[in-house]
Amino acid sequence: MADPNAREMEEAAARAQASGPLARIGHVLFRWRSFTPVPLIVVAVPIIWGSRGKDGSRLWLWSGLLACFAGQVLRAWVIGLVPDGTSGQNEKLIATGLNSRGPYARTRNPLYLGNFGISIGLALVTHSPALVLLTALLFFLQYAAIISVEEAFLRERFGTQFLEYCARVPRFFPRPWRKVPSDESAARPPWSMPRAIRKEHNPLCAWVLLVIFFLALDRALPGIRVGLPKTIGGLGLTSHVVFAAVVLTLWLIAKGWKHHWLSGNFVADLQRRIRETKR
Repeated sequence: MADPNAREMEEAAARAQASGPLARIGHVLFRWRSFTPVPLIVVAVPIIWGSRGKDGSRLWLWSGLLACFAGQVLRAWVIGLVPDGTSGQNEKLIATGLNSRGPYARTRNPLYLGNFGISIGLALVTHSPALVLLTALLFFLQYAAIISVEEAFLRERFGTQFLEYCARVPRFFPRPWRKVPSDESAARPPWSMPRAIRKEHNPLCAWVLLVIFFLALDRALPGIRVGLPKTIGGLGLTSHVVFAAVVLTLWLIAKGWKHHWLSGNFVADLQRRIRETKR
């Protein structure tokens, strides 16, 4: 027997997609949002390369690291708190309930705000003002469309309840001066560190390795230009390589723990991934 909730969500998603041109664009971007950074990367490569090896203020680096860390903490808070069945964690518009507690009591899109922190943080680490502006522009163009279709979907699903929620909580940037009612700030269910690790070890590893890569380029290129030996030690990259190896080791440990590799599930997990690749 078909799940009536699933049918209702499909109908609400269809109505949301048809609500306007921006929502239609947002529906496409929502489905492919894991790949939408690719055009930015293509454009960013020459900008990043042009800014590498130059003296950048430490303020750029530490501001970028702080933004990345804040974005990751916010994402981990959301992921460790909110169960499956929400729009932000799927390829389809899904919402079995309306999130309004914890981080969702302060912003309607905490996951996207976390993404923004990490994206801008990485751009700051490159110490390129042009890339910071480009990243912010493309980010808001993309998420304006995605949020449009998501909100149309939630209006279809929850009606007045969602409209009342919108009246209380800002769409994106929190209002620090706003007092959050105790029933909204209560985190239910309790935050789960294991769930946050299972869901977030990939993005955490990705942005940390990118930061290491940018710093390694800044260290290596001046040495190459003056003729230093093109080796890890000769270019002063030993600490970068060690740190990257530690990050990758921790990532593998998290991956193995998630998929129970030590319990004999490594081969089964590898076969599953091969099958998914062939589809």
